[in-house]
Order: sequence, then C-alpha cells, then structure tokens
Amino acid sequence: MKNNVLRGKILKLLAEIYPEGIEHTSLVGIYHSYEKVDDIIRSVAYLADRGLVERKEVPHPYKANTTVIYYKILPDGLNLVEGNSPADSGIVVPVEA
Repeated sequence: MKNNVLRGKILKLLAEIYPEGIEHTSLVGIYHSYEKVDDIIRSVAYLADRGLVERKEVPHPYKANTTVIYYKILPDGLNLVEGNSPADSGIVVPVEA
C-alpha cells in the first residue's frame, strides 16, 4: 500500500476512536500484517509533523524509567477526515461505501 493511503487509514482510525487516542504498539499491531513497521512509524510521524495528530509520551504505569507513546487526532486531522478542509496530496482518506 502506498504511504499516502496508509496515512489516510491511520487518520481515519484515529477519527473513529476520537476523543480517545491509541498506544503506539496497538497502532503498529493493527497494521503490521499488511505494512512494514517502518512505514507505519513514518506515516504516523508525517501526520504528527503536519499537525494532524498529537504524539504524547507519558510515563509507563508499571515500569520505572519507561515511557509509553500515544497518538490522538487533532481538530485539523478530524476536519480532513470529515472533508471540512482542503485535501492533502500526502494523505488519501478512505471513503465510506
């Protein structure tokens, strides 16, 4: 799958679970059967760099000196998924049938 399609799928997933976020390993686990892990990581990093997704590191609840990474869609990302903002050529959001 092209990275722009993967980015759209990730954004759509985050929109579906909004206002909640998703933990990094869970996000990778959803797509790793279909995509390379590096492509998943690059795609979500692109979304964060574009200001569509928030990347937050928090202390692990049980392991000392360890952090957990969470991703959450931001309002601009939600607007893109809902079609309320101009299209981005780097992101292809799947259309519901």
